[in-house]
Amino acid sequence: MKKLFAGLVCVGSLYVSAPAFASVNADDAAATRAYLRAADAYERGTYAEMGVLVAAIEAHAGEIGDECPSVLTYAPRDAAFEEVGQEAYTTAFFAGTAPERPMLLGLVHTIEHLSWSSRRLTRLVRAEATEERAITTLALPDVCADIAAWKASGYAALPQSAAMFLARVQAIEYLSVTGPSEESRETAIMRLLRLYETPAQRRTARRIERLEAQIDRRLNSARATAEKKLAATLGVSTL
Repeated sequence: MKKLFAGLVCVGSLYVSAPAFASVNADDAAATRAYLRAADAYERGTYAEMGVLVAAIEAHAGEIGDECPSVLTYAPRDAAFEEVGQEAYTTAFFAGTAPERPMLLGLVHTIEHLSWSSRRLTRLVRAEATEERAITTLALPDVCADIAAWKASGYAALPQSAAMFLARVQAIEYLSVTGPSEESRETAIMRLLRLYETPAQRRTARRIERLEAQIDRRLNSARATAEKKLAATLGVSTL
């Protein structure tokens, strides 16, 4: 899910003057226009579907709990237990947000080949496309089957399917930040785009940033609710 790992968007107050924009070349201007249009459409579409997405996340968390209730009541509280918890609520989250994947693919198809004279901006946008495509193709594990296999091993080791899923999620998470300060990639992109934006596009960019922040808050709240629900139904006080 876009912005899943990066947290809330933090933006500065740098504005581009009219003379600065006048020096922007045609290719940079075209790429900026295409990116902002696609991002704006995606954020608007996602925001409009927030109720559906939140309900789907909560429903899938309920499905996992109903399939294997109290299964972790007597499991050892070790590193594997923490990984099982991560697998459970991450699976519920991604399964619940599946309805937005067509919109996400639409964004990917638009931005994955865009380029600017700024190599860093080009690299960041293509990394965004890579991350979002990876999310749309993420294979979700059978959480209850993995927990059952872990239990059958005498709690010795998690099955390979769980380990592979968590490694894949970690790899996607790695793409969401940039630089030694681990700045959100989306924040860095929006900051660099300001060099090429018209005043009207700056207003669009601010709307994108506001929508991203609102979506993040709703999805993070839904994820926290799903985690608590799973903790209760799987038989532990916290995952």
